[in-house]
Amino acid sequence: AVRNAVSLGGDTDTIACITGSIAEAFYGVPEMIAAEGRKRLPADLREVLERFETVTGRA
Repeated sequence: AVRNAVSLGGDTDTIACITGSIAEAFYGVPEMIAAEGRKRLPADLREVLERFETVTGRA
């Protein structure tokens, strides 16, 4: 779906972001990939993510 969104033309970055968000909500993200993403965040953004996950119950 993301590949199709990108190849449509026009505002592809927005369409791909929306498509990716829907896919994440439906399929989830494997913990291994999520953990790698967390490791790559600067400390201040990691703190924001941790607070967000606490508030939303997604931790």
